[in-house]
Amino acid sequence: MREKEVPLIATPIVNPLFYVLTATSVLCAFLIVIRANQLEYVQYRFLLWNLFLAWLPLAVSMTALAFIRVTRRRSTLTVGLVVLGVAWLLLYPNAPYLTTDFIHLIFSNRYRIYNREDDLLVWYDLVLFFLFSWCGLLLGYLSMRHFHAIVSYYSNVFAGWIFILVVSFLGGFGVYLGRVVRLNSWDVLSPFRLIEGVIEGINRRAFIFTMLFGIFILIIYLSLYVLGNHRNRYAMTSRSFGEAYPKEGP
Repeated sequence: MREKEVPLIATPIVNPLFYVLTATSVLCAFLIVIRANQLEYVQYRFLLWNLFLAWLPLAVSMTALAFIRVTRRRSTLTVGLVVLGVAWLLLYPNAPYLTTDFIHLIFSNRYRIYNREDDLLVWYDLVLFFLFSWCGLLLGYLSMRHFHAIVSYYSNVFAGWIFILVVSFLGGFGVYLGRVVRLNSWDVLSPFRLIEGVIEGINRRAFIFTMLFGIFILIIYLSLYVLGNHRNRYAMTSRSFGEAYPKEGP
């Protein structure tokens, strides 16, 4: 492993986006409660469980960053990061998986007949599902950003981007295994079920699905990555400009 300085590794593990995601998750749960209170029955509870699962890859990536800071032995660090990396890769599809829950809106009989009296519920549920999906995408992005930094730090920039490319399409295949084959993350504890599901997922339909979601994941990551870098460059430029041309006092 080559030692070099990477700013992201040195930044706080818990960043502002973490707090935004926490607040958004609380809001999502609150919207479910409001909906249940108005309709007098709880629906879409599975969204809360799926959101919980979407938090797991971020918990693993944050653990990996913390592990780097407290571990001094190189051999222990290598083994630990490999284990955490595999765990993260198995859990990561849970984050973009939330976007597939829109299928429950598409095929719900409740929305087949659209009228003005029920349109508020339609829009409410649309915003509800979008917030859950957006939260899942951001959770996936942040956790992937962590491991992107780790791979780039201990390898090189090129390897980091190859990692992003490969993981994006593996994530797309993982979403297929979850949505279509109905595998769960804990099926890794049942090797025969896991192998059977993966073999079942090797077909033309799975390939197209994987390509679609792989491209989707990759575009989301690149977009947020560029936005983040642009914000950092803008902040540095503004700071440099302020130092070069300080405001005059009153």
